[in-house]
Amino acid sequence: MNLTNDVPLERIRLREIAMNHLTQGGATIEETCEIIKKMYLADKEDFTDEHIERQVLVWHEVNLEDQNKDGKTIRVRVEDWLTSNTSNIGVDNGVTYSLHDCYLDLGLKTPNDKTACRMAFKRLVISGKLEPLRNRSGLYRYINGKMEDMDFINIDSTPFSIKYPLGVHRLVNTYRKTLVVIAGEPNAGKTAYLLNTALLNMNTHNVTYFSSEMGPEELQVRLKRFERPLEDWKKVRFVAKTGGFKDVIDPNGLSIIDYLECAKDFYEVGGMLTEIFNSLKDGVAIVAIQKPSGRNVGIGGERTLDKARLYMAIEPGIIRIVKGKIWKDETTNPNGMWAKWNLVGGAKFTMMPDPNTGDDWRPKP
Repeated sequence: MNLTNDVPLERIRLREIAMNHLTQGGATIEETCEIIKKMYLADKEDFTDEHIERQVLVWHEVNLEDQNKDGKTIRVRVEDWLTSNTSNIGVDNGVTYSLHDCYLDLGLKTPNDKTACRMAFKRLVISGKLEPLRNRSGLYRYINGKMEDMDFINIDSTPFSIKYPLGVHRLVNTYRKTLVVIAGEPNAGKTAYLLNTALLNMNTHNVTYFSSEMGPEELQVRLKRFERPLEDWKKVRFVAKTGGFKDVIDPNGLSIIDYLECAKDFYEVGGMLTEIFNSLKDGVAIVAIQKPSGRNVGIGGERTLDKARLYMAIEPGIIRIVKGKIWKDETTNPNGMWAKWNLVGGAKFTMMPDPNTGDDWRPKP
């Protein structure tokens, strides 16, 4: 296909006028390209999609991008904005960027400026730095090519010293950078279990307890049920927070989240758990989520199992190990094991052994 034939100047001028009106009117790059393609077809000229797209991008860069007071075009400013927002991203982090945020951060208000910004994003997609999200207009995923070699020679492979109520730690090991999920039915004892976990570990780890539903008054009432001085609980940092946990958890300590809320789009819970896991370094995060009655997994379904090395389901009087990746004893598979319990005074867990065997934990049915 020959794209270098002489073209009448009036045709070129008409296309430039069309591009000018389209971009100033807020047309997207794709919409502008489609109109220019139709003009080529009407003029019976040869073209390729790549040729049209390049023509639109180059024309825009030459004719519409004004420089700011620093002498930088919008394209350069957008690239600088992306660089400043990705410089501290870790190996595992997947980050999403929006055109709207870029408009606000760079103070882009006119149709021309916003079009220039969209075209800068388009170039970043072409160069492999961004990927548009499916079915999410204006949102892009940063393509993170960072890699980090795993030092399996010098790493400390001793388990993270942690105790769980009802003796779960006697069945599974927990290592550093571990996500633990507790899926519990409403009013089934999730908070009591998490407070007991904080109590068992507050002398050995820096424990941060995030509560999404308790105020300080209710917290005090619950802590008094443990019949120990409230001063003892100062070893635990209690924080009221309902979201954004990936930004605030202690990457090297023990973070307890009671609980992870999701009012709609339950399918996002798995992704939220992954973000929390990615924020860990040598620490452990224990996250409670709601569980529908009669199911072993919480809201969000099977995806909530993905990053968890230990996954427990709690219902009134019963706890079950849904997933335990690291067995404490190679001869005892903890997966599916379950136990009966009773909660005394709203604070103390007691086991109810199997009347036939006397064992606290029963094998998978």
